[in-house]
Amino acid sequence: MLNCPRTGRFAAAFLAAVALSPASLAGERKGRPWTFEDILLVPEVNELALSANGRFAIYATETADAEAKRTRAQIRIVNIGARTQRSIANADIARSFKNIPGTEDWSALLDIGEGLQLYRISTDGKIGTIVKNRELVSVGKADLSVAMGGGTSPHEIGILAYDWSSDGQWLWYSLLKAKPGQPLVRFDEAVTRLRSRRRSSIEAEVEFFLRAPDGRIDKIITRPTSDRMAMHAGGKVIWRGDEILFRTEAPDGTPGSVFETRAWDRKQKSIRIVSNERDARTLTMLRGPRGGALSTTGIGAALELRESGPGEERHRYGRFAFTISDRNYAASRDGRKAIVGTRSLKTSRYGLALVQRTGVREIYGAGSLSKCSFDDQISFAICVEEGVSMPPRLVRVDIARGGIEPIVTVSPRHEEITPLQARARTWINRNGYKASGYVLYPRDFRPDTRYPAIVITHGFDADERFAKAENQWNYPAQLFAERGYVVLLINDPSPYQSADLRAAYSAWSRGSGPPNPETVRRLIWIEGVHSLVDAIGELAAEGLVDPARVGIAGYSRGAQMVNVAITQTQIFSAASSGDGGFLEPSGYAGWPASYDPVYGGSPMSEHFEQYRRFAPSLNARKACTPVLQQVAAASPSQAELFEALRAAKVPTQLTYYPGASAASDETHIFHIPANRMLAMRENIAWFDYWLRGKRDADAPFPERLAMWDRMAEHGKPRCGTAEAAP
Repeated sequence: MLNCPRTGRFAAAFLAAVALSPASLAGERKGRPWTFEDILLVPEVNELALSANGRFAIYATETADAEAKRTRAQIRIVNIGARTQRSIANADIARSFKNIPGTEDWSALLDIGEGLQLYRISTDGKIGTIVKNRELVSVGKADLSVAMGGGTSPHEIGILAYDWSSDGQWLWYSLLKAKPGQPLVRFDEAVTRLRSRRRSSIEAEVEFFLRAPDGRIDKIITRPTSDRMAMHAGGKVIWRGDEILFRTEAPDGTPGSVFETRAWDRKQKSIRIVSNERDARTLTMLRGPRGGALSTTGIGAALELRESGPGEERHRYGRFAFTISDRNYAASRDGRKAIVGTRSLKTSRYGLALVQRTGVREIYGAGSLSKCSFDDQISFAICVEEGVSMPPRLVRVDIARGGIEPIVTVSPRHEEITPLQARARTWINRNGYKASGYVLYPRDFRPDTRYPAIVITHGFDADERFAKAENQWNYPAQLFAERGYVVLLINDPSPYQSADLRAAYSAWSRGSGPPNPETVRRLIWIEGVHSLVDAIGELAAEGLVDPARVGIAGYSRGAQMVNVAITQTQIFSAASSGDGGFLEPSGYAGWPASYDPVYGGSPMSEHFEQYRRFAPSLNARKACTPVLQQVAAASPSQAELFEALRAAKVPTQLTYYPGASAASDETHIFHIPANRMLAMRENIAWFDYWLRGKRDADAPFPERLAMWDRMAEHGKPRCGTAEAAP
């Protein structure tokens, strides 16, 4: 692996350590600091399922594999009573683990060398085929692949999604099928649909099937790949008598699309439309104990939990300080209980809520509870528990009593690390908007010392989870803390706290106002920047942070906040903007429906004045912050900002990280371990140089230090100096 020869050995040692391991408690940790390899090898549990008798569980972790040059999954079976686990197989992809009703076995979508197919896994670890489709379709960000989102690593799909009837006799499944004879030369709308994608691709469709107990297979429906429900939620169905309810999207996946619930009658072999909605808040349907749909609604510190029945019928359970999702949804076989995943509005910790006709009971652990699997009666669950300073482990949750006990550790390697001190925090900005997050303190923190600080932001996922790449991306928060930085993981102000803020996000989502573009920009971006600036001011007033040495980092949505912050304020002395570019004029061609509510229309129109006042590249002359842009899919927007900053003599660097081959791009959340290692090291070197005046001996591109020297000597004075002060 480029510049990282040690990672393969670390990965092998990590996988061997979990072959048969007991639970490890926090108090048993040996104690050592974080390393780059530790962050690279943080495992993510992406699937978990109980056996029918509740004695065993199966789960899969995704971990960087240096030799394979990608993340790979390891499948493990846990003996719950003995509190031991063993690894049974590795896979390129592992998803959709489910107990097969009426058996002790599980089913799963695995890529173990023949593309993603549907397999049966027994409790003794044997793997057998259930359904296989040999006509594979490539997905990801490679040539002639179907796009499935920026974070999907390139792979091949045979079976896309599936679900079982309650008796395990009927199988619902979907697959991708390439359109035959499709020419690669395209015209008109077929070209404009590719405006945000530069690589060549193929045309494909999603086909749905139902297999009967006698093996007969009925084809249900064919949907375009632009249907997000078909592509990402094809296995989330409801079996209701002779009908199977599923969801589709029309017309083409743009803001304002209609989401339809359809029902397939397996006896009549016909489809009817049950309902439709303009906005789909979840990919599945959350049924309550009264047979209706569960949802939270309202504004404020507590939201109303309600169940919607047919027509205008509603049942209100009360107000609670959480939002709900399908993250941990389950319903008992008798329909009298439902359990949903919750996210606390106060601490951004994930938990559970048991919903019965008699009321609601919340369950929280020491960390977040996620990826839960429940028994049929919803009497207990096996969940992943993790926190900002708590490595993931499997725990048993007693639903009746709320008791939680550890079963096995997911990562022995990370249990060895002495935990860094982290505290949940809520800040109130100058206009009264609240932003939640976490403060990660330096190793050997001393209260009488002012520390340099790094703000890391990415929307709303600064929560009680362990070193999540979707939050901290290639910004090694734990290593910043090890090197003496205070790290602030900060969320955007929650839309639930204000009707005005929620209206602004709704306008951005649907592609049109009200409110007007100026209000949308103020509430979503300017108030977000105010929250970051005021949080720094509060910690500086407390004596924790040195306000002259503060950096900011964020990718994707976070990159928007970084780019706005450096052109609307002068508080930050260094910045790293990751794989972003939204808000620049050149981005309009790729995302018109997302730009219209922000600017009112195209930059090549009477709306240009709104771009001139707000677009980061058009305000580069106001910036005085050295800016590093790291990108996985270089776009005109990123080049636009880079060139504008260079013209304004602001120190800046644009770094592109390539895909696995000349025919592919890296994914939005890097999946190539070598790239992630280099990007993390580059960020450490960048912030150390501009915030601490240190030349990192481990800088991944040492020849660039001379360029940084020239930028520092001849560029615009940096923020925080007397010349740059507003």
